[in-house]
Amino acid sequence: MEKNLPFILEIKEELAGYWKKINLEIDESKAEIVIDYYNSRIKVMNFIGVFEKISGILKIVAKVEKIGKIIVYAPLENIKEIETCGYVEEGTINGYYAGKDCHVFSSYPETSRGVSSNKGNEDRIIESCLRKVIITGRKLKKLDDPQKNESIRKQTENLGLPEEYRLKSAVQADASAMATLYRQEFKFYPTPLHMKSYLLKTMDSNVLYFLAEKQGTILSLASAEMDPTNKCAEITDCLTIPSERGKGLIKELIKALEMELSRRGFRSSYTLCRALSPGINAAFASLGYAYTGRLVNNCKIGNGFEDMNIWCKILKNNRSKQRIN
Repeated sequence: MEKNLPFILEIKEELAGYWKKINLEIDESKAEIVIDYYNSRIKVMNFIGVFEKISGILKIVAKVEKIGKIIVYAPLENIKEIETCGYVEEGTINGYYAGKDCHVFSSYPETSRGVSSNKGNEDRIIESCLRKVIITGRKLKKLDDPQKNESIRKQTENLGLPEEYRLKSAVQADASAMATLYRQEFKFYPTPLHMKSYLLKTMDSNVLYFLAEKQGTILSLASAEMDPTNKCAEITDCLTIPSERGKGLIKELIKALEMELSRRGFRSSYTLCRALSPGINAAFASLGYAYTGRLVNNCKIGNGFEDMNIWCKILKNNRSKQRIN
């Protein structure tokens, strides 16, 4: 965009058809924003100064770029000024800022984008997940026999992979097979996981990929997008091929990612998972994640925009544990 305007938009990074990462400046106010074309949204990750000024520019950019949703990540102290600008809080990410909570606000330039068409079903999925966690906890408390207690715990958490399966962190040599699998299973997805070049680039930055394989064939994948500054990570890109679903592979991958993140000194993890998917929500609930909100029509997956549930967890300090190879 033009630099002779009363504000500056400086492009820092872009991926054609997906996003532009931009530094926004107006007077003494600044913000780091992402114009996400694929999902028709703008994300504001960091800002300083007067948010009202930044908000005014965001409205202009949204109109020019035909953006349907604006999302702002902010600490507690900025809540009031964001609400004054008409934004509504949709959830929180516990421990996002090096232990401090992040509040996620949204505004909808496209009014219909702010209306969920599946709220009832999504609420029932959350209720079911939380009910199962409560029931499991009660069963464990009632047991007097430590051996039976541990037996039920292992069953409910599905600890350990079957003997013929192998868990490992992904390396560059895995990128081609990973891209093929993502291409087969994710016909529409917010990031270009189907591109080997993208996977290689993210492996070299701050994304940690873990795989579950059998006889050298990848059956399940998950990743952690790491924020070294804030010591938090997003668990994402979870996939299991249809024939292997229901075996707890994703749960084992999540636990492996958590262990490695803890070993590296990360303090918290979170995920944004599809609100209409019972399995993935149940997996995070059973692993001790807290449900902290829902982002309406947040991502374009499948045939259209989908609501995403927020699940968060404060990680244990496992710096002494060994890396999983």
